[in-house]
Amino acid sequence: MGIQTLETAGLRPGAVSRSLTHALQQGDPLIVFQPIVDLSTGAVTSYEALSRFPNLPGVPPDKVFELATTMGQGFDLEMLAVIKALERGARRPAGTVLSVNLSPSAFARRELRSLLPQDLSGVQIEITEHEAVPDMDELVAALAFARLRGARIAVDDVGDGHAGLTRIMALSPDVLKLDRTLVSSIHEDPAKAALAEAIVRFAHRTGSEVCAEGIESAEEAAVLADLDVAEGQGWFIGRPEHDFRQASAACVEVCHSAMDRAVTHEHTAAGAGGLVPALARIAASADLGDLAAAMHDLAPALGAHHVELSYLDPGCSYVEAVVGGPEVFKGVHYQLADFPLTRRVLDLDVAAQVVLGTDGADPHESAWMQEDGVGSLLMVPVRSAGRVVGLLECHQIRRVPWRRGQIHSARIASAVCGPVLTCLLP
Repeated sequence: MGIQTLETAGLRPGAVSRSLTHALQQGDPLIVFQPIVDLSTGAVTSYEALSRFPNLPGVPPDKVFELATTMGQGFDLEMLAVIKALERGARRPAGTVLSVNLSPSAFARRELRSLLPQDLSGVQIEITEHEAVPDMDELVAALAFARLRGARIAVDDVGDGHAGLTRIMALSPDVLKLDRTLVSSIHEDPAKAALAEAIVRFAHRTGSEVCAEGIESAEEAAVLADLDVAEGQGWFIGRPEHDFRQASAACVEVCHSAMDRAVTHEHTAAGAGGLVPALARIAASADLGDLAAAMHDLAPALGAHHVELSYLDPGCSYVEAVVGGPEVFKGVHYQLADFPLTRRVLDLDVAAQVVLGTDGADPHESAWMQEDGVGSLLMVPVRSAGRVVGLLECHQIRRVPWRRGQIHSARIASAVCGPVLTCLLP
């Protein structure tokens, strides 16, 4: 009879304790290992050691640890699991890391130092996010101690935990493990993909890596790989086993396909907005018509309703839109004398924006924007071989300022447009 059954039967806590004690006497916990792969190659980098309790059938392992904690046996059970994991994990394939789980309260205890090996090289300690930390200073000190012995530190269940980014910043982990609730159906949920991407960017800025837990489908693995999540684990990759298994063939294929997309300019991860394929089309333009058509791909990548590329005449007196076709150089000339802000952008090689209705909006630019139904304008100079050769204009219907990320992406696009435009002009 499992612990949950004992509880629902209304038996005393002593009966639950005896049931757990009996399970431990019979050899529980059993340690199994789940592979963790590099999502760029499909190669196994680590194995997470997980506890199973075959003598407590039907009881989830996390419930066993929770009940042990309520009975004052949580630390002892955790250490027993860790010691078993380290003993069996020593036989893992060379070059791989062994990942073990510890609660913050257990890891912060001083007794831990005498029980763990002196050399923790090749060991990753995962700190769960679900438990409040009574003494953060003590936990941070314990982490420093483990790092001195060679261990890596991971924060488990990121995205579904107790303290969120506050704890992450305090612990400075080497690995952030995305919770399975964030990973599940991520290919169907743009909001989840955006949050995962934000965590990846945070990790890159702070010198950490991201590992996704609970990957159960090829679609989830593909999106996570495209989002530049470094590692992954889950049933699609490999189930927890007594032995050290390699990743599934299907997982390896997904990882290779994701890398192929990246190197062949097909990377369209959430948050990338299609910028890479749009830039690839610009670079591949064979004539001005191709280049003008490429602006249609660039617009959604920049979050714009319309993008227009213009070239600057040799005398620097006007700009003319690149529109394609045999009459390409017979379009309307926009005299720079009539548009002081455009002149300033080109002369000083700076970007500028105009939002209709805001204080200081250039009246000359505002007049045509009002007529054409443009609410917000971003202008970025286009350079080639050290000189300004044109202008990239991005239009939005709404009267909203351009975000820094949009401006940055527009500058990248203008840098690609410059040499192409120069080569295609007669």
